Amino acid sequence: MNVFDLNQRQGRYLITQIWGHDRPSNRIPTVKNLMLSAALALALPVSALAQQPLSPQEKGLSAPIIALTPVLAKNADALMLDEAQKADLKAFMATMPAKRMAFEDETAALRKELQDAIATGAPVAEREALAAKIGANETALLVMRSNCADHWRGVLTPEQFAQLLVLAEPK
Repeated sequence: MNVFDLNQRQGRYLITQIWGHDRPSNRIPTVKNLMLSAALALALPVSALAQQPLSPQEKGLSAPIIALTPVLAKNADALMLDEAQKADLKAFMATMPAKRMAFEDETAALRKELQDAIATGAPVAEREALAAKIGANETALLVMRSNCADHWRGVLTPEQFAQLLVLAEPK
């Protein structure tokens, strides 16, 4: 059962509690029913917000050293990308962010596994192996960002890349 199914079940349960069954009848609702329906309508969208992608920091991972691709995607017109550069950006955006996010999710799951191992008193060797895997994954994520910068350095002109670095600097 996924989160969406659980939210649907909870919503159906709440509707059943409000209306007496899961489909409203033609009867006129009471003020109590209307108030509960309004509260339900306000509360259910909050669960949808929780399903949005998390940043690396929200997953418990280290902050990216540099994140050029999102800045490039937002500023493609300002950087005056030619058609070949736009095509490269489109192809890159179609695959690489998903690969990185999957790797981030795997690393976050390993962190949770280590947390559970610590809490349950798992053998030290098992915890050390998990910690080593987390460290290797964090290193791989940093190298991914580094490789990304190298990729854009090769695709963009030196002037475009210099401008991208300025745009990507934290304000």
